Amino acid sequence: MLRSFSHAPLSRRRVLVRVDFNVPIVGQSVGDDFRIRAALPTIRRLLGRGNRVILLSHASDPRQTLKPVARRLTRILGEPVAFIMNPFGGRKDFFPGGIRVALVENLRFWRGEESCSRAFARALARLGDAYVNDAFGAAHRKGASLTILPRLLPSLIGLLFERELRELDRVLLRPRHPLVAVLGGAKIETKLGILRRFERVADRVLVGGAVANVLLRARGVSVGRSSGSAEPITREVRRLAQSPKILLPRDARIRRNRRGRVLIIPLGRLAPGDSVLDVGPRTVAEFRRALAPARTVVWNGPLGLAEEPAFAIATLAIARALSRSRAEVVVGGGDTVAVLDRAGLAGTFRHVSTGGGAMLAYLAGEKLPALEALKKPKAKN
Repeated sequence: MLRSFSHAPLSRRRVLVRVDFNVPIVGQSVGDDFRIRAALPTIRRLLGRGNRVILLSHASDPRQTLKPVARRLTRILGEPVAFIMNPFGGRKDFFPGGIRVALVENLRFWRGEESCSRAFARALARLGDAYVNDAFGAAHRKGASLTILPRLLPSLIGLLFERELRELDRVLLRPRHPLVAVLGGAKIETKLGILRRFERVADRVLVGGAVANVLLRARGVSVGRSSGSAEPITREVRRLAQSPKILLPRDARIRRNRRGRVLIIPLGRLAPGDSVLDVGPRTVAEFRRALAPARTVVWNGPLGLAEEPAFAIATLAIARALSRSRAEVVVGGGDTVAVLDRAGLAGTFRHVSTGGGAMLAYLAGEKLPALEALKKPKAKN
């Protein structure tokens, strides 16, 4: 059974909080602090009850320090955050001079995190009296701090994690119809589960990005040298490509060479060396018509190479249309959220998820290892 703050309020404890501060770091600065800000409600709730908070997180790169994250958190939290380079070095006072929050160095600096070492989890457990998991964005992963540590201490689910589940459960269990899914991104293998699920339960599924390229190939449409042009076409992909619920692009934005101008070309007329970098205006118009009657929309993945402004046009057009829609919109995926953030549109939707892979896995009906660990009773050390 999941235990939340409402079931077991913590007070005057030293609380280990697993957060997902795996954020882009450029030089010595945080590039996007969306996930850091998302953890603030849990941190502030714990501080308001007299707790001291030790934050645990990983960064994808095991060489990347989290020092820039500690600096950014200090600024947005409005109070100093201690940075703990080595929590196992004998130091016991992590909160000097009245400091109430500390951030431990990137957990992937230690091999025990990714290897799910029980000894590493026990060493972490000795740092605190209780554990809170607020790292929904990492819930689909396995790691000592995610799947073993919660069984060594009294453990609760954080406010962010709880809200993520509540919002995604609305989509899964109580969606308002018409329900429309918008799926993009780079790899079909990460989208196949959710594509299969929404092809069954949604009214329409709009597909862009490299995912669409694979489905187009399954329909016999050449996509040139586009991303996804070498992906295997499985029987399941062929079946999905023929589904009447799935709407695929009709035209594309391409650039024939690095310095060339952007061209809009109907799909089916691509040269062998062309690469699709965004869906075209005809596709955007069709997608907008399909979205117009929607009452619930789930969106994961950009429709093009959205980090380049010339190929973020379709993604932004759909985002602006949805921001004016009556639909309840749930958006996830780091690349998609980054585009919305830059355009100032993230605040216009019902829910912007901190999870990309975790959101996909949960909506596809897969079990999240970190969530399953929170449901298990505390084990003997």
